[in-house]
Amino acid sequence: MTNANCIDTNLPLNAPQPAAPWRDRIGNVVGLAKRTAVAALDTLAEWQERARQRRQLQELDDHMLRDLGLSRADAQRESERPFWDI
Repeated sequence: MTNANCIDTNLPLNAPQPAAPWRDRIGNVVGLAKRTAVAALDTLAEWQERARQRRQLQELDDHMLRDLGLSRADAQRESERPFWDI
């Protein structure tokens, strides 16, 4: 005869309880959201830096461009590229 209110004496009192499956799923979703947000911010920072560099390229004089091995046309073409274009 089994009594539902009886204590199972076969388990130690301080045995770790299994984590609820939903906690694992929430942890995975939160981790994925964090990684996605970090990747998005990294991409935005890259785009911003690329746009800054292209603006600066436009401001260089012909002497500086020659030092870099670029013509004014090269600099103009590069500076007109969209920031997401590598």
